[in-house]
Amino acid sequence: MTTLPLTVALAILIGLLMHWWPRLPAPWRRRISIATNVGGLAFLVAAVRAEGLRETAITSVLILGPAYHTATTSASASLYYYVLTVLCLVLGFAGLAFGESLSGLLERRHLMSAVLVAWLLTVVRFLLEKSAAPAWLAQAVGVTLIAPVAGAYLAACVRDAGLGRRELFRELVAYAFLVRGFVALTGVATTRIGAGTHYDVSNLTSVSLAVTGGTYSFVPGSWEQIFWMTLLPQLVAWPAYTILVGLAVGGLVLRFKRPSAKRRSPSASWA
Repeated sequence: MTTLPLTVALAILIGLLMHWWPRLPAPWRRRISIATNVGGLAFLVAAVRAEGLRETAITSVLILGPAYHTATTSASASLYYYVLTVLCLVLGFAGLAFGESLSGLLERRHLMSAVLVAWLLTVVRFLLEKSAAPAWLAQAVGVTLIAPVAGAYLAACVRDAGLGRRELFRELVAYAFLVRGFVALTGVATTRIGAGTHYDVSNLTSVSLAVTGGTYSFVPGSWEQIFWMTLLPQLVAWPAYTILVGLAVGGLVLRFKRPSAKRRSPSASWA
């Protein structure tokens, strides 16, 4: 519990930087890209200095249920620093080398940009969990905590295009199912092979639900387990959460954010 504020704050910061980077002025984009590269080098130094092994307990929270211990990962203490090094250097280099063209592409296709951020963070969280990163760090790059930021970002783009709540709702629906669909596919693949991350629910063979008071048993890695533990939450409950949170935060942005002088075509988000 003591790390929850840090996790939430870091998740919001990551979400803001990754979503709003294309919309920033060029000097600020360069500064952020340089800082990202510097961070990558700092992680590299930390990786070289790290010694021994790390062991991290991984938990998964089910809808209407408690948190469950799903796996314990063990890896070299330097491994997750290398993951962060590669991530920072790739993003920083791309920002410096292709800043103008990349920011223009992502700004024009803002829905695609938001979805790609969530897909990237899903992959990064998987790698961090496999490399025994601290639990709070892996949780900070989860897509659940950035849902309000994504809602605000999509609302800002919709507002700047001269559109309103109806278009925001359509984009949030598309965003929610594209993001959660990717997470569901990750969950199916990791559960079938027993990958040992929070996406892997194969160890959840006996699950209690507080609402019903019942306990449900599953065969590890079975399709019944995948349906109830992965597909149903990821394709029903979490998209609903994403849409509702996005509408709540996005509605405030539509109401209070100043309209931009720049207007975009309604079809510009993917085309």
